[in-house]
Amino acid sequence: MAAIRNGLGVQAVLTALAALVLIAVPGIPSPPLYVSLAGFAMAGILLASANISAYLKVFVSVYGVGYLLLAGSKTLAAMGALPAVVAALLPPAFAATGAVVFAGIVLGISYLRPIREITLIADPYFANRDAPTKEIGLFRWFGNTEGKIGQRLVALSIFVNFADVALTLRFNFFYRDMYNTLQEYNADAFWYQVLWIFIPLACLNIAIGMIDLFVDSSLHIRWRTWLTHSLYERWLGKGTHYRIPFTDEPADNPDQRIQSDVNAFIQQTASLSIRLLSQAAQLVSFIVILWALSRDFVLPFTDQVIPGFLVWLVIAYAVVGTWLTHIIGKPLIGLDFRQEQVEADFRFSLARNRIYSEQIALLRGERAEASRLHTLFHAIIDNYVGIIFRRIKLIAFTFSYRQASTIFPLIIAAPSFFAKKITLGALQQTSDAFGNVQSSLSFFINAYITLAAYKANTIRLGSFKRAMTKAEALTSVGYGLAQGNETGADVTARDLVIALPDGREIVVADRLAFAKGTATLVTGPSGSGKSTLFRAIAGIWPFGKGRIDVPAGQSALLLPQRPYIPLGTLRGAVVYPNTVDQFSDEAIRDALVAVRLPQLADQLDTVDAWDRRLSGGEQQRLALARAVLAKPAWLFLDESTAALDEPSEAAIYRMLRERLPGTTIVSIGHRSTLNALHDQRVEMQPGDGRFTPRVLQVAMPAG
Repeated sequence: MAAIRNGLGVQAVLTALAALVLIAVPGIPSPPLYVSLAGFAMAGILLASANISAYLKVFVSVYGVGYLLLAGSKTLAAMGALPAVVAALLPPAFAATGAVVFAGIVLGISYLRPIREITLIADPYFANRDAPTKEIGLFRWFGNTEGKIGQRLVALSIFVNFADVALTLRFNFFYRDMYNTLQEYNADAFWYQVLWIFIPLACLNIAIGMIDLFVDSSLHIRWRTWLTHSLYERWLGKGTHYRIPFTDEPADNPDQRIQSDVNAFIQQTASLSIRLLSQAAQLVSFIVILWALSRDFVLPFTDQVIPGFLVWLVIAYAVVGTWLTHIIGKPLIGLDFRQEQVEADFRFSLARNRIYSEQIALLRGERAEASRLHTLFHAIIDNYVGIIFRRIKLIAFTFSYRQASTIFPLIIAAPSFFAKKITLGALQQTSDAFGNVQSSLSFFINAYITLAAYKANTIRLGSFKRAMTKAEALTSVGYGLAQGNETGADVTARDLVIALPDGREIVVADRLAFAKGTATLVTGPSGSGKSTLFRAIAGIWPFGKGRIDVPAGQSALLLPQRPYIPLGTLRGAVVYPNTVDQFSDEAIRDALVAVRLPQLADQLDTVDAWDRRLSGGEQQRLALARAVLAKPAWLFLDESTAALDEPSEAAIYRMLRERLPGTTIVSIGHRSTLNALHDQRVEMQPGDGRFTPRVLQVAMPAG
């Protein structure tokens, strides 16, 4: 950020000096005075932009450079330092002033709340100092950090769009001159316009289009890669994904927000912001042309002179059209937001049917599931029908608006042409300038459907980021359970209160300890907070107060009753959450044999839906193989053998005690046979609507 700020300061000084030279130094054929004075305004805008969004700073800086290039090129052309062909292709001198106005617009909108909501999502990419993304080779050489590459790609994209605006301006004057040659029957001048003006301009136009596509696509993929990684790493980090449902922020379907909304947000932000600001530059430039053409405009069929009549007319035309578009199209914002939500709900329900297909088949639940899917899909249809009719209304108006705008300026200017007050070229230039001004002013009208979807995406990403912030705050000091590692070898808790998300307290303990080297069984009725106690020890449960300390530097593994089996190979499922390169094939096979899954030992590289192929007991044994591999210092088993028969359960516990002699085991279970497999028992005893863990000694049988 400091580099950007310092860069803008240096740029402001250089711009002011350039403007001073153009005015004060004799012998330099300077552009019109208003262009030189605009340089001082540009310097002020650059200085005032020191604290605005990192993304928008790029726009201000680029248009500052654009001013210097345009003003400088016109000065060089006036001095005869440029070839005549190049000088003929330059846009009018006032285009430099347009760049200043454009930069001022950027500075002004940076303080608007909707723009701030967008830049809060966009800025982290452009301000980051991470090393360039290795997965993407495009423009990796463009900067030493990913943020710098992003800034420079935006700057390059703006320059390309700025060049396109300048080219459009030059085409406007070309059409005027060409139509005048036709009116004058001047063949030599006509062929000069075609060969030496039109062909070079057309070639430039093609080149600019190709460069624009390449730069925009490169920016999109780099930005999406960084932002996607940033969001899912934050979402998965420190249990945030688990705590989000406990916040009051709507953040349904985070998978869609990370995959779909991020992609749409980046595409729409880059496209709309650059298009909008280039339209603003085009607007300023063509308003000047239109004003010059209608400076002494005579109202048709009267002798009334109205200076700049066409400018006022096109502004009124666009304002009325924009207002009506907003009235007609405003409901699309809510409809688009709702469509994203119902589509995601339907997709999520289909995914759950795939995951739980065995349970659904066993319960003969297909009819109930089909009914539920019908209800969810009907919500999609109902909402989409609303979108269809709203878009039809909007398109009916916008198409009518565009059709009328093509003939409107010709009807207004035709009387002057027939009265021979303007030439055919001037008539064509007037129509073209009117069309460009109207198009720029009507950007909101033409892009309303896109803007409605963009607003919905911004809301969804913004609420997702706020939900992650609130979920992270649940573990902050002063709220929730404090975590530490002050107790040496044991897991201890003091002044412990564990609550539910609604604030109701379920577990209280002045002091609780799980001694290292002792196998402990936690028992109690359902709903007494046993699993919640484990979650608190693991550091993912935020509700309550007190302090839990775990041994520093010691590994822990918690296995729930229903283990998570990731997609992919069996090897990946067994070693999870470690990576496949951390254990040898021999070690993995040995662990599978140890948990009585020898039939799987030769299928390590088989890809399958293992959570569906394996029974509940096999899934639990596969999860226990992870403990055999990882050899954690602490192993927490939350009914992790409940799906096994009692002899198999006893054999698994004996195996764990033999193979993991340095591991402390803490179990949750209901079977009385588990007592003999542990050194002590902690019972969740009820009292005053809450449960208190009490330590009871049990004897370990010999052998």
